[in-house]
Amino acid sequence: MRETGQTGSKSFARTWLRHAATPFPRHLRRMGYVRELRELAARHDRCRTAWQPHLRNTRSLILDAAKCCSRSDRAVVVGSGLLLDIPCKELCRQFREVVLVDILHLWQVRKAALAHPNATVLDLDVTGVVRDVHEAARQCRGLEVNVKKPEFFLDEPADLLISANILSQLAVLPNGYATRWMRSPSAGMVRNFSRSLVIAHLDWLASFEGVVCLISDLERLFCDGDDIVGREDSLWGVELPNGGREWIWDLAPRPEIDWNRDIRHRVVGYREFPKATWNSARQPRQTE
Repeated sequence: MRETGQTGSKSFARTWLRHAATPFPRHLRRMGYVRELRELAARHDRCRTAWQPHLRNTRSLILDAAKCCSRSDRAVVVGSGLLLDIPCKELCRQFREVVLVDILHLWQVRKAALAHPNATVLDLDVTGVVRDVHEAARQCRGLEVNVKKPEFFLDEPADLLISANILSQLAVLPNGYATRWMRSPSAGMVRNFSRSLVIAHLDWLASFEGVVCLISDLERLFCDGDDIVGREDSLWGVELPNGGREWIWDLAPRPEIDWNRDIRHRVVGYREFPKATWNSARQPRQTE
């Protein structure tokens, strides 16, 4: 028992040192991005069985999207996270280059990516506003930042662009950080900022010429067994086009978050996001 305990202590110490040595930007640490990613990994460990259908559906949809590509030069994955829902090995087999993009990556992900010589790990804020929110919040200006469509990768053609389970999350930590510094930014400010991020991301996806695969949750469902006792819109009133494949993500079976309720997400996935439909809906209506 003593030897096992010492080995466990050494293993814990090595893990802690790796975490401590990772050079995450200070503003991301302050805003909770590092903590959030580690908590996500821990939740997956606790809810592994409940998450499997969602992860399997996501990976399957991404592979279906890959089959729709006429070329296999470059795939870009936005929201690579912990790689739990990304079929990285299969993508690296098909595409000459695979770029894994998220605002930050833990050392475990970087280590896993080393197994694929054609995979690149890129830390990138695809909203383009997280640092601005950090500065605005510390100046007690809340969410007064300029949100616009990003231009990342638009001049570097991607045969496949994947946005994986991040659309509803883009505003979560910026909102939380601004709230801590401003105490209570107005509901209108939070809603407008959050909607702007969702719309800008969708506008960005619709700008690509290659195949675009989008997976996002639509609603958070509060459940008592099979009964839905509450629901929250995940996209701040932004409506996605019809035609996606839907499923339920059993995110947090009780008592993971709530002792009395299970929390599930209603998810939609598009093998090929209908860019023309989205762009058409975004055009200003002509007045008669």
